[in-house]
Amino acid sequence: MIRFNKIRVQLQLTMGLLIVFTIGALGIFHFNTVKRSLLNDYREKHFYTVLEASKSSFQSILQKAIETSELLAEDPTIVSWFKGKEKDDDLKQLALQRLDYLYKNYKYSTVFAVSNLTNNYWKEGFELMDVISEEDSDDCWFFEGLENKIKTTLNFDYNRELNKTVLFVNVLMGDLEDPLGIAGVGVNPSVLIDEFNKHKISENTILWLADEKGKVLISERVDQINKPLQDYLPEQVVHNIIENGNASVISEAVINNKKVEVAFMPIATTRYKLVVMVPDEELVPVLRLIEQQTLMFSVVFLLITLVVVSILSRTITLPLLRLKVQSESLAEGRLDYEPDPALIKRVDEIGVLAKTFDGMRKQLSEDIIEMNKLNERLVNEKNHLKETNQQLNKALASASESERLTQSFLANISHEIRTPMNSIMGFSELIEVTEVGSNDYKQYASLVVKSGQQLLSILDSIINLSKIESGVLKPSWGRINISVLVKETYEIYHVLAKNRGLKMVLSLERNEKDLEIHTDAILLQQVLNNLIQNAIKYTNAGFVKIGCYEKEDQLIIYVEDTGIGMSLKDMEYIFEPFRQIDNIHSKKTVGAGLGLAIVDKIAKILGGTIEVSSQPKKGSRFTVKLPRS
Repeated sequence: MIRFNKIRVQLQLTMGLLIVFTIGALGIFHFNTVKRSLLNDYREKHFYTVLEASKSSFQSILQKAIETSELLAEDPTIVSWFKGKEKDDDLKQLALQRLDYLYKNYKYSTVFAVSNLTNNYWKEGFELMDVISEEDSDDCWFFEGLENKIKTTLNFDYNRELNKTVLFVNVLMGDLEDPLGIAGVGVNPSVLIDEFNKHKISENTILWLADEKGKVLISERVDQINKPLQDYLPEQVVHNIIENGNASVISEAVINNKKVEVAFMPIATTRYKLVVMVPDEELVPVLRLIEQQTLMFSVVFLLITLVVVSILSRTITLPLLRLKVQSESLAEGRLDYEPDPALIKRVDEIGVLAKTFDGMRKQLSEDIIEMNKLNERLVNEKNHLKETNQQLNKALASASESERLTQSFLANISHEIRTPMNSIMGFSELIEVTEVGSNDYKQYASLVVKSGQQLLSILDSIINLSKIESGVLKPSWGRINISVLVKETYEIYHVLAKNRGLKMVLSLERNEKDLEIHTDAILLQQVLNNLIQNAIKYTNAGFVKIGCYEKEDQLIIYVEDTGIGMSLKDMEYIFEPFRQIDNIHSKKTVGAGLGLAIVDKIAKILGGTIEVSSQPKKGSRFTVKLPRS
């Protein structure tokens, strides 16, 4: 690439190249445009474009109306109502609501349904507009549609009841061989006329929508509607339009001694065609095109002049302005801007100045970066010391809490173990050294057994918790029926609850055969045992309730009681090991505070969770949530 070290030389070369390129490009563009306008296939291509645009705009409106009419004709509520000769008032209300809904939401001129059994003409607004009669000439469209058995028809008519002219889209209801009636919508023809006018080739272009017999259904001239095309086009041209099923152009047809071009195109799969006619003298726009292009050339040259001036200004002034901004940034100590690569690469005076500024910026940036690194290092060391202190404080707090819980556990467990052991030793000595009767002997032996069972339960809880926390306890997965398990648990404990004067309640909300789950039956049974035993233990009056139900993809099992309840403070640590509620366990019950901790850990091993809700003196509810799969 050739580079010049003088701005003046660069400007001269740039202007010269731009002018040469612009003149050449505009000359080629003008020549090709005029040439294309004179091609022999201009008429056909242009006509097809206009027809396609008109058809697309019109068809989108017409197709929507046809689809709406078909949905209405197939509506099961209206069909059922008409089959019953409109005697069912409930169906009547629903059917008329359907008409009114389509009218309000799709903005049609009217929405209607006419019964072939009663000849009642129903429309939006829950209104019986008319009773169709063969003697009324305005109603001939209905009886002709039923007689001809054509699924979809259009008719353009002035409706006296609506007091306006409407394009009706009619669809037969039910079987074509034995239709129930006709349903459809009315479209405002002015909307279609507006779409036609958007695609006119010239002022005198005429657009029609005609049926398969050549009758005009839509035109911007009202006096042409429902008239045959033969009134406006030669007979042979109309014959070609009716007989030809494809889009086509008929060139140089003569009407009133003037040559015209006629083109037509079918509307999708319907029986209707879009027809356009334009005089030959308005079809070839060469002179107008040249005038437009001359004006366009003037505008283009003006734009080019503006562009050249803008380029010259940008080439000279913008680099200097950018250098001025850089110098101000250096003066204010702002060094984070990026130098302009285009200025750095220049080999002229501006390039040299830009490189000098950039060298100054880099040197200052390096010095500042080095200072920032030193400051950052000091800040990091300070933060590291702060984090270390925080970790030490947390470790000390954790160690203190762990030591406190351990001491509390040892004190509590020694008391809990000592109590049954004293009973065992005391009553064993009485049996050994004292002569007792058979009744006292049985009583002492029973107390020894109960104390042994109590001691064994405490040891089992400690062992189970140790297995869980060490990871030794592994679930044995299998499919079980939760409803059966809950029901069996209820059977086990309802006698114990009854002996304590409590009511045991079972709640199953579904067929027990449906509530199956993949889990460990033994571990889940242990969870239910602990929860129910606690509920019975801490409930003096009322009931203990066990139940299960399914919610989304989870299985919910709950145990609810009307016992002593808990405060919010107690519920915060109720599932922690060795935790016991103050003034409850120590005075009224025995235990190591491990039952609910074991329940929580087993629930997590089974992939679920446990939640508690409670109020003091009102009772508690423990909820276990397990995944279904």
